[in-house]
Formats: sequence, structure tokens, C-alpha cells
Amino acid sequence: MKARWTDHLLLQGIIVLWGFTAVLGKLIAMESLPLVAWRTGIAAVALALMMGWGKLRRFGTRLDVWQALGTGCLIGFHWYLFFLAGRLGNVSTGLAGAATAALWVALLEPLVVRGRRVHVGECVLALVVAAGVAVITGSEGVSLPSFFTGVAAAAVAALFSICNGRLVRRLPAIPLTCLELAAASGFTAVLALMTVRPLSVATLVPSEGDWVPLLVLSLVCTVFAFSACVWLQQRISAFTVGLAGNLEPVYGMLLALAVFGSSEQMGPRFYAGAAVIIGCVAVHALGGMRRGGEGSEGAEN
Repeated sequence: MKARWTDHLLLQGIIVLWGFTAVLGKLIAMESLPLVAWRTGIAAVALALMMGWGKLRRFGTRLDVWQALGTGCLIGFHWYLFFLAGRLGNVSTGLAGAATAALWVALLEPLVVRGRRVHVGECVLALVVAAGVAVITGSEGVSLPSFFTGVAAAAVAALFSICNGRLVRRLPAIPLTCLELAAASGFTAVLALMTVRPLSVATLVPSEGDWVPLLVLSLVCTVFAFSACVWLQQRISAFTVGLAGNLEPVYGMLLALAVFGSSEQMGPRFYAGAAVIIGCVAVHALGGMRRGGEGSEGAEN
């Protein structure tokens, strides 16, 4: 089906929502692990209600279910690191680290996927990204724990993308995502019970002021954005979606600046390094298009 301009406008709206997740994560007062547990749990219930219990019961084999649950744990850990990065410094610093995800895929996929070769161009891009990382880490006012936690979130997202890309080619996307979100919720809930101190209702349950941003994060930025993206991929190629997704950290940084003001203002070296990273990711996506669709599905935000 031929894409219309409204489809591309909707795609940009979805990417704005993805960029807004980091802002919402910082606006919510509760700690990162219970935040992820609530976000993914609410989203999983909403998706299950949307599609009905019957589709979940008919979902693949028992091995498929276990693989979906395993990849769900990865995405839960990714989101924990993603939100933690924004709290260790500022949203922009965490997003700059998280923007390396697509190139982590290029580096890790040959190690995991049989027959996937290392491309010289990807190695060159990885070196250029390393230079961008060096520029950012040498910038004034950059929180290194925040930046490198964002990089770690990107590496986990890349591993999720590789595993999920193999599942989504043979399993229905929405039931698969529902199971992954449920696993992410259970995994992060267990980690929260093991590590959050003091262990109390106040630390594990959203406060009155947290509910609105949490519901926006769960239902709008997760359930709606994902469902709309699945629908759009019937009209727009996956690589067009992936290429446009490179704007996510740009939108996120602009939104963070608008919401948090001066605390998000960074020096020119930071923005130069972030531009290098985002530019390399865009070049990598374009290279994938020229190679005819090689690569994995990206992680959701």
C-alpha cells in the first residue's frame, strides 16, 4: 500500500513520543526499577486486553514462549539502564550514550547470528563513533556515569534487537510484545524487591503525582506508539522507520531542554560529539538500505 504524507507525519509523531520517554522517566519520582516494572506491566495488560486472551493462547510453541520471555528480560534491563542514565546526570547525556544502539547491533550481530559478516564500513563507523564518544566525555559538565550508563543501555538494547529480530520474523508482533512486556515487568519487579531500600509502599508504588506521567508513558508512549508503528510498517518500509528513528535522541534532547531548561544546556563539544554519533547511526541505516535490508529489528522505547 502506497504511503501518504499523513503516514510519514504519524511516524514523526511516534518518534517524538519515543523521544519523550526519557523526559517522562525523569519527571516520575519513583526509582528506576519499580518505574520500569509498572510501565511494562500496565502496557502488557493493555495489549492483552486489546487483542484478547485467545491470541496469547495460540502463540507459538513452548520454546517460542520461553524465548519471548527471555528477550523481555533484556528489554526490561535496557529500560532500567535508560532511565537510570537520565537520573545520574541529565536527559541529554543519557540520550547521547543510548544513541549508539544501532552500531552496537553492527558490532554484536556477527558474534550472535550465523552467516552475518563484519563489514568494513561498519568498523569505520564504529571508530568514528568512538571519536564522538571521546569528544563528549571531554566536554564540560558531562556526567560520565550518566553517559556510560546510556552506552550500556544501548548495548543491552542491541542484544535485545538481535534476539527479537529473529523472533518477530516468524511470530505475530503484538502477542510477542505483550509477552516480552510481561516478562520485563516481572523481571524488574523481582530486581526491585531485591535491591530497593527501604522496601515499602512508598518506594514501590507510584505516588499520586506519578500516576499521570506513568500512564502517559505506558499507554501513549508504549502501547499506542508500538501499535501505530506496527500498522505503519504495512505502509512504510522497516528501513524508512528505522532511518527516521535516528531523530529520537534529537527530539528527546529538544524536549528535555524545553521541560528542564538550563539543566539540559550543554556545551558545543557535547553537541558536536552527539551529532557525530547520530550521523553515524543514520549513515549505518542508509548502508543497510543499500545492502537490501540486512539487519535486525530495533528495540522499542
